[in-house]
Amino acid sequence: MSIRKLPEYLINRLKAWEIVERPASILKELVENSLDAGATQIKIDIHDGGKSLISVEDNGSWIELSDMDLLFERYATSKIYGEQDLFNLSSYGFRGEALASIAEVSKTTVISKTEYSEIGTKITKLWMDPVIKHQPVGFAHGTIITIQDLFYNVPARLKFLKSSQTEFFYCYNYVVDIALMHPDKLFVFKKNDKEIFHLVPRDSLMERIMDIYKKDRSKHIKEIKHEGEEISMYGIVGNAQLLFGSGENIKMYVNKRPIQDKVMRKALMDAYYRQIAPNEYPLAILMIDAKPSFVDVNVHPRKLEVKFADSRKVYDMVYANIQKALWENRISTISQQFSRLEVPSAPIGAQGAMFGAQDFATIAQPAVTQAAMFSPAEQEQLRDKEIGEYKVIGQLRNVYIILESTDALYYIDQHALAERILFEKIKKSIADWSSSEILLQPITIEVMHIPNLDKKLDEINALGFDCSMIGENKIAIYSVPQIFSLYKIDMEKIFNHILYLEVINFDHILDKIFATHACKVSIKAGDRLSLPEMSNLVKEWLTAISGLFVCQHGRPFFIRTEKKDIDKFFDR
Repeated sequence: MSIRKLPEYLINRLKAWEIVERPASILKELVENSLDAGATQIKIDIHDGGKSLISVEDNGSWIELSDMDLLFERYATSKIYGEQDLFNLSSYGFRGEALASIAEVSKTTVISKTEYSEIGTKITKLWMDPVIKHQPVGFAHGTIITIQDLFYNVPARLKFLKSSQTEFFYCYNYVVDIALMHPDKLFVFKKNDKEIFHLVPRDSLMERIMDIYKKDRSKHIKEIKHEGEEISMYGIVGNAQLLFGSGENIKMYVNKRPIQDKVMRKALMDAYYRQIAPNEYPLAILMIDAKPSFVDVNVHPRKLEVKFADSRKVYDMVYANIQKALWENRISTISQQFSRLEVPSAPIGAQGAMFGAQDFATIAQPAVTQAAMFSPAEQEQLRDKEIGEYKVIGQLRNVYIILESTDALYYIDQHALAERILFEKIKKSIADWSSSEILLQPITIEVMHIPNLDKKLDEINALGFDCSMIGENKIAIYSVPQIFSLYKIDMEKIFNHILYLEVINFDHILDKIFATHACKVSIKAGDRLSLPEMSNLVKEWLTAISGLFVCQHGRPFFIRTEKKDIDKFFDR
């Protein structure tokens, strides 16, 4: 078969499919153009989930008549002028092909009016050639872009779109993202001419969150803020009483772009480690501002992923600040357990599964310890402030220990507490786990091929192992730290996880080993305890654990019922 060049219209059609994935991707391009134009008011209307109509009106910088004929030309842009601009991007869009691509698969109309003009200029493109004409418009200045009949000329592509309701929620989720990123802007969002949002400008992210999520859950939300030279962060995180069954309410942004980043998400979930149970997810909205030289936004076609110059620095910043924000008020109360944030949208699908406690590949590696943020005395003070004076009054169903204080009753899961105490004791008893022990027979394992494998093995050997490559994908282990010889573990599974970590560390794998052992040998639910045994267990907790109110698996072991809530049952 001979090679031939495709016609220009077909090339443009193919490029369009790379950018125009669905109505939400069109909405994203149009709104970002409005923001780049300095708009402070953006009005959005979509019909039929965006399939039949997407309209975006703004009050930003207008389009000059002399530039109208370049609107649908590829790589025509006002946002970059030279190669150096690619490495110091301060705008959303710069590819110069979004509007041209959209116009290839829809009927596209742009109306723009300058501040000093009496009438607007309208350009319409359907099929090949755009048509420009003048017409009166009903706004002072700005731009309206209307997209109609998406994929009218590509029916096969149209079939890949979901139902109108599903496509609407993709658009809805984007509007939520952009409104959170720009609380100082006005956003009006309509569905089939019916108003969904009318978000007035706000002074803070918290106010905008309350506007979107409707219910006031401010007592469960903590603000975080960190200022750095190259990278800064602000946002909010919910406490352990505000939880969800999926990660839909974890939102991350870098330089006002919604992104999906494994490093940030890992740091976030690590910060909640042993505070929330497996398969539970917090509310978190994290905004990162980074210098253009610190972050590359061009590693993903739709800019959903970024690459940081120093991902370890990002991890440490996110982890430390969230942990500090969550430190206080960790006791769950019965009334709080039935509190859930109400979000006026249906889930589209989780952004990713939570890091399971049983999966080595998901065990994270916090770089900042709680002790680095609070001294032991401060930790005890925080705990004692929340509990106060107490008295052990008995056992419920041979499962829960009951404490009484002036203002509340406390229910303690005796097994969860006992295993947490033993877990902490085991950790403290291992002074130097890296002392090596030579194996009677070397262990041979297969590992996946990764870059810099030799360097990774050097790092592992520095931690008390003695291992080397004996084939392209095989490693021989000749000695291991003594602690690893005491427990039955899957060395192949551990190595295939460790080799993918940016910084080699076995601490959390040891945590899992200790947690499993502590669970097996601790007091069980159903064990009858005497009053002295219960009192001793509580006292041991106060000396062994500095302030966390969950077991090592993340389940709470300490629940409070306020006296005032009990009084309400009796109309007191």
